[in-house]
Amino acid sequence: MYTVVTHSGSFHADDVFAIAAFQLLLGKENMQVIRTRDEAIIAAADYVVDVGSVYDHDAKRYDHHQVGAPVRDNGIPYAGFGLVWKHYGEEICESYEISEYIEENICQPIDAGDNGITLYDLKEMKVKPYELYNIVSLFNPPWGSNESKDDQFSLAVDWARGLLSRMIIKGQAAEKQNDLIAKVYEAANDKQILIFDEPVSMMSVIQYPEVELIICPDDPAANDNWVATCVRRDYDTFESRVSFPEAWAGLRNEELANASGLNDSIFCHKARFIFVAGSKESVLEAAKFVK
Repeated sequence: MYTVVTHSGSFHADDVFAIAAFQLLLGKENMQVIRTRDEAIIAAADYVVDVGSVYDHDAKRYDHHQVGAPVRDNGIPYAGFGLVWKHYGEEICESYEISEYIEENICQPIDAGDNGITLYDLKEMKVKPYELYNIVSLFNPPWGSNESKDDQFSLAVDWARGLLSRMIIKGQAAEKQNDLIAKVYEAANDKQILIFDEPVSMMSVIQYPEVELIICPDDPAANDNWVATCVRRDYDTFESRVSFPEAWAGLRNEELANASGLNDSIFCHKARFIFVAGSKESVLEAAKFVK
């Protein structure tokens, strides 16, 4: 049984996610979490995070409150979660790529928030994103309540562990999908249109600049439909490389069948980047009309 110590009192996203990461690494059933500032207990622990004023990977100490605590190359200082993830993320994910994705999208925003760094400027709409540290703060007991901070911390850790687990599962699936897409791409004579026998994400095809359209089943568990999706020009835009005819925009069923000449037509998005029909043959035919 491992003893993992973090600080007592109110909690934040970095200590919550750090303990969640340790539970994924060691197994929740194999570790005891102690929230304390007692120096004797801290000294005796197997792992310490976000308390103790020491960062020493060999000693398994991961605090960031001391002078000289590490800072990333991009200027974002590490917090407890980031230090734990730096050393154990790849082992937890069993993938360097997934670990790096979580580092960039979860660790760095959490660490920035914990260190008082704002990562964005508000535009003219003046609307702030609701960030992970905002969500974690909801688990802290409300003013005037009799809720236990330790109990609420455990609930927050369970939530954070579930989020990380889901990201890892999705990441592992995405890697398998990318392998499939790469095989289909390499085998395709016409790389402008890729055809798949199972659903794939259009976003995973953006990396191939020649690909304009993907064709695949819609949702085999729910229907027998097929869908053709126009590929976006880049990851940061909704603009597609090609589009279906303007006359098809927003039409459904009989109206779309009349406009397209395809009897089993079902739907064309008003932005003209998706066409759905009842057969593979019809979406292949519809693909001839994109430009």
